[in-house]
Amino acid sequence: MTRTIAALVAIFFAVVTAAAAEEGVEDLLPAQCAPGWSMEGKPATYSPQTLYKYIDGEAEMYMPYGFEKAATVRYARKGGKGYGVVASIFRMGSLLDAFGIYASYRGPGVQQAPVGAEGFGDESQLMFYQDRFFVRIEASGASIGDAAVFRSCAAEISKNLPDGREKPQELVLLKVSGAVPLTDRYYPSSLLGYGFFGRGLTAECRLGTEAVKIFVMLFPSPDAAVKALDAYARYLKTSQGGPEAAAGNEGTTLHVNDPLYKGMALARSGRFVVGVAGLKDTAAGDTLVAALRERLPKE
Repeated sequence: MTRTIAALVAIFFAVVTAAAAEEGVEDLLPAQCAPGWSMEGKPATYSPQTLYKYIDGEAEMYMPYGFEKAATVRYARKGGKGYGVVASIFRMGSLLDAFGIYASYRGPGVQQAPVGAEGFGDESQLMFYQDRFFVRIEASGASIGDAAVFRSCAAEISKNLPDGREKPQELVLLKVSGAVPLTDRYYPSSLLGYGFFGRGLTAECRLGTEAVKIFVMLFPSPDAAVKALDAYARYLKTSQGGPEAAAGNEGTTLHVNDPLYKGMALARSGRFVVGVAGLKDTAAGDTLVAALRERLPKE
C-alpha cells in the first residue's frame, strides 16, 4: 500500500511539473544569453489574444500555426551604449507548425546556423525552431555587428527547450531530384491560395531549365482529397481550361491550365494530392508527379 501511495504521489508531482513547464514559456529564457549579456527586467508574455501588442501586423500570421504563448525579453551588456538583443520564444501547435512559421521568414540564400532543428542568422538576427518552439533573436537599438552574440544566445535558449533536433517527417515528401534547398514551406490552410486545398507543403524545384513549384496536399482522408479535387474541377470550369481527366480517379495525372499558376500537373494517391505548378508544358511535369507519389507513405 505504501509503495502504491508513493507511486501515486510521484506521478502527481510529475504531472504538475510537466504542466508547469508547459505553461512557463518565460522560464525558458535564460538569465544570461551570452557572456556579459543579462536580462533587462522580467520577460513579457503574450497569448493569442494579446500577441498583436508585441508584433502588430504579424500576429495574424502566427494564429493558423497553432500559436499558444510567447515570451520575450531584452538582454543588454553593461556599458553597451544603447544596443541590446531581444529574444522571443513562441510556442506553436506542433513541430510541423513551428517549422511552418520559421520557414515563412527563411529564404534560400540565408546563412544557416547550427542550432535547433534548423536555424539561420547574421550580424543582426538569428532564428531557429526546435520541437514546437520558434525562436527569434534580433538586435535592439544600434547594430551589434557581432554574429557570435546571437549564436551564443541561441545556444543558451536551445538548452532550455525540449531536446529535439528532428525535423517534421512530412518534409521528406518533398525530397525529389531538383528540389531547391531551403525553399520547403508548410501552409496550415489554403495551399496555393485556394481554400478548398487545405493544408500542405510546397518547394521550389528545377525541371531542366525551368523553375517550377512542387506541392503535396495533406488531407485527413481519401474522401476529403476527392472532394477538394472536385471543387477544383468546378472552379476550373469558369477559367481558361479544365482538367482532362476525372478529378477523383486515383493515380490519374491531371493536366490543367490554372489561372494563377499556368500549367499544372497533379494526381491523387489516397489522402494525398501531389503536383507541379508553373509548367510551360503540363506533360513535362509527369515525371515529377510520379517521383512525388513515390515519396508518399504506403497506407
